[in-house]
Amino acid sequence: MATTNPLERKARNSFIKGLVIAGAFGLIAIIALVIFIMQMRRAEEERVARLVKVYTLNQDVKAGQLITPDMLTLKDEIDPDTIPSNYVSEVGDYFLTDQDGNPVQSGVDTNGNVITYVTIDGENFQIEGLNEDTQTGTITTRDGVNRTVIVEGTPAMAKINMNKNTVLTTDSIARSFELTSDSTRKQEYNMISLPADIETDDVIDVRLRLPDGTDYIVVSKKRITILDEGGIPSVNTFTLNLTEDEILLMSNAIVESYMIDGSRLYITRYVEPGLQTEATLTYVPNGEVQDLIGNRDPNVVAEEISELSNRLGTQGINRENINAELNKMQQEERDSKANSGVQQEISDAEAARQTYLDSLE
Repeated sequence: MATTNPLERKARNSFIKGLVIAGAFGLIAIIALVIFIMQMRRAEEERVARLVKVYTLNQDVKAGQLITPDMLTLKDEIDPDTIPSNYVSEVGDYFLTDQDGNPVQSGVDTNGNVITYVTIDGENFQIEGLNEDTQTGTITTRDGVNRTVIVEGTPAMAKINMNKNTVLTTDSIARSFELTSDSTRKQEYNMISLPADIETDDVIDVRLRLPDGTDYIVVSKKRITILDEGGIPSVNTFTLNLTEDEILLMSNAIVESYMIDGSRLYITRYVEPGLQTEATLTYVPNGEVQDLIGNRDPNVVAEEISELSNRLGTQGINRENINAELNKMQQEERDSKANSGVQQEISDAEAARQTYLDSLE
């Protein structure tokens, strides 16, 4: 019987031992790899489970501007560690809808009038007779049937200026309410002094300053639109969306600014319109306009009449002060001096505005 060479036996044992050790290491590696893969898979599942959806802006917006659904883009699977913790993931509660969940928005018709409409199955229906107290109105369906619409919700308004692709957060938007009534109209003006660097969508008050230093707010917290003239912003022509009583107040203030020598009708801007509440009106119109608003203009709604009545009760002395200024001179002299002074101030304002526009070229 042949005997195994000790060297061969040693070599064979070493080989077998190496195989066992290699197999053990291989098994350990496989187990470690399986554990690693399982951990990676679990970590990925946890990561995916943590991903959120957010809304980002698809255009620049300014403070005080209403945010409508078409301005937003929904982005899925966003790592919450890369965005602010107060991100907005649901926007339904920030927008107006009817009782059936159809979106309600404001727009401008072919005549330039501001309207409120509801979109049903991709078609817009103007809401007629919208009551600002009950938020109800009617639409006429395709079949010619009148249907009651109940407007629900509160639209979102930008608190701050935001650039395109900004993630919407609860700190960057506020709930606003800018429904238009049946009397809302887009009014154009060109006789009011504009700040040199004012821009479309700035939020403003219109004020009347008298030569004795008293200053009255005529209309408050309105978004201004500067008209274009050949692709260039106008020096002095702009529009505001105003209700019937506000139109009458503006008309009265414009006439009186012409009549009172040294008076000035001008605009001031809100610094943070999304955070600041609207200013309380302090301008009180003359008796004729008061009567028109309270008794003779059917387009003025009850809420606006009540507001003017309350103002007369608390700020009637303001009207007395304006009357005192009007009575300081004869009508002819007053008209002449007021017209001359106001025209000069408007001219100066236009020059400053033009200088600003030239700097943008």
